[in-house]
Amino acid sequence: MAITANQWQNFGGAMSIGSMFQGFIAARAQASAERYKLKSQALSIQHQQDMAEINADMLESQAQQIARAYNRQAMTKTMAAGLKEGKARASFAARGIQMGVGSTADAFASSRIMREIDKLTMNANKVKAVNQMRTRGVQADIRGDMLGVSADNLFASASAVSPMLNMTSTLLTGAADFAANEGYGFFKKKKG
Repeated sequence: MAITANQWQNFGGAMSIGSMFQGFIAARAQASAERYKLKSQALSIQHQQDMAEINADMLESQAQQIARAYNRQAMTKTMAAGLKEGKARASFAARGIQMGVGSTADAFASSRIMREIDKLTMNANKVKAVNQMRTRGVQADIRGDMLGVSADNLFASASAVSPMLNMTSTLLTGAADFAANEGYGFFKKKKG
């Protein structure tokens, strides 16, 4: 028994319909994989955002610690300078040197000026170090905000991926092929 051309056409039509359903399933799987890939990328970026925000907080804490360290250093240096001046005054007084006149007045004035210059220098260094650390913190905070925007965009993209839309596209392509081939002979009336 030989297979007729009409039977081959019916067989080809059945294979085409089977292929359409296989494409239907593949389109759904592909869309789901794309959605999960985008969600995974978004979660990874969200983690980076969280780490950037933690770093920003840590850098602010370090800036405050630097300020406290410089304040302690200024206090120690000022107290040491005051102690040194006090010892000098006591020594001069013990030797009967008149205070506040001539070279003794100049020596103590120079000492006070140097102490002020040292305090101002330490304060300038403190401000510079604290501001550098805070600037790094702000940069980390900005990076965290930008990463948050990227993560939100990826989540939005993931929610826009529609398996139904992919499946519908495959169905329409298969239906168009079915119609273009006149139903592969399934609906032809047999002449009888």
